[in-house]
Amino acid sequence: MRLAILGAGGWGKNHVRTFCSILGENSVVVCDPDPARLAAVRSNHPGAETCDRPRFKGIDAIVIAAPAALHYELTKAALGDGLHVLVEKPMALTSSHAEELVRLADERDRILMVDHLLEYHPAVVRLKGLIDDGQFGRLLHLTSRRLNLGVIRSEENALWSLAPHDISVILRLLGEEPAEVSAHGATYLQDGIPDLAHATLRFESGALAHVHVSWLDPVKVRSLTVVGEKRMAVFDDVVGEKLRLFDARANRDGSRFVPTREGEAVEDCGGGEPLRAVAEAFLDSLETGRPPVADGRDGLRVVRVLEAAQASLDAGGASVRMGGAS
Repeated sequence: MRLAILGAGGWGKNHVRTFCSILGENSVVVCDPDPARLAAVRSNHPGAETCDRPRFKGIDAIVIAAPAALHYELTKAALGDGLHVLVEKPMALTSSHAEELVRLADERDRILMVDHLLEYHPAVVRLKGLIDDGQFGRLLHLTSRRLNLGVIRSEENALWSLAPHDISVILRLLGEEPAEVSAHGATYLQDGIPDLAHATLRFESGALAHVHVSWLDPVKVRSLTVVGEKRMAVFDDVVGEKLRLFDARANRDGSRFVPTREGEAVEDCGGGEPLRAVAEAFLDSLETGRPPVADGRDGLRVVRVLEAAQASLDAGGASVRMGGAS
């Protein structure tokens, strides 16, 4: 196995660390045009090979951690050369490009995986299992918040930069794509690049989801609230107790509904770093040929929602109907 990582910047360096740990440094090639980043790689991982441009020759698989605007171009080139690909989110900036990548991966019989990190988070995996077991009953509504005074990008807005995480988890937990999307945002720092967005996703099942993202907030928030007919939950990725379950619901009493709270508990989700779980899932797919949970079609679904939300933003919040699911 010989793996190349394209991009050793803010998140790419974590891929470098993770794959060097799993495969060994001698199996990893790191490509980045920035000499300072390559120097840091050579210092931290002296056994890894480095280069200043994408390397496809003599490589079995590629991890693409370049800026989002390059995801489509680099993924297409790698798949075209017969390589397996793990690409950062979003996999492309248009649904037509994402569809093209999925088709190309199918035609070449290559693994295409998107780094929807939270789908591999132990708390989300546990929550998905509880939902599938019927412990929540029908899901009613979900609310996610991803806020911080964090990295402020100029090549993409807060919606495309931050919301893929939450949208991927919401789609995974509900098991369906939204029928309708609307979004509002605001721009304060850079013309044409919204710093925050509020998106609403409506589903045919009747479920409703709200996504609030911002890189212009004073406190770091990474939370998802899930409300079902039987139980409720809060996944908070900032605190130590990641998943809290609530035996809480509204019970009918004659003509009235009575709030019922029977207790709450912290769920033991086990340990493990989500990024390492992503890397191991990618390598397992290469070995077995089985598609990963966050495959190209999963990435396509997220891009469809982002594209609809962007269209709503551009139309001043008007609702956008979604097409059929794939």
